[in-house]
Amino acid sequence: MANEKLQEIFNNRKSKEEKKTQETKKDTVKDLSPFEARYTAKKLDEWKKEYGNRDLIYLKVDDFLAVLRPPKADDLGDYLTAIGSNGMSKAVAMIVEQLWIDGDYQLIEDEDCFIAVFLQMNNILESKKADFFRA
Repeated sequence: MANEKLQEIFNNRKSKEEKKTQETKKDTVKDLSPFEARYTAKKLDEWKKEYGNRDLIYLKVDDFLAVLRPPKADDLGDYLTAIGSNGMSKAVAMIVEQLWIDGDYQLIEDEDCFIAVFLQMNNILESKKADFFRA
């Protein structure tokens, strides 16, 4: 009885979280002003055009910034392979290195910053995998 109630509570929570994620996913407005201040809107547009007019990845942790190119299918394949053979941490480090355009090296060198980058990149790549494998 108690297990059924607990399961029901967690199922309701998961349902609400999924609904909230889907509702806010497309409506989120990103503040590019720190990136435009550092790199200029013109430079960001040049990078975007260089990568097929696909959205760039903007990472911000505290005052540290990085701009990454969008991943390609091969990058995602390398990432998935690296997870299986080297673990998640090394896979994220590998993909950040592959996608890196410009930014603050503290995001990689500082352990606390890297944890934040790790979590952000994992979310980005997991959503890319979902988009990539939708039928």
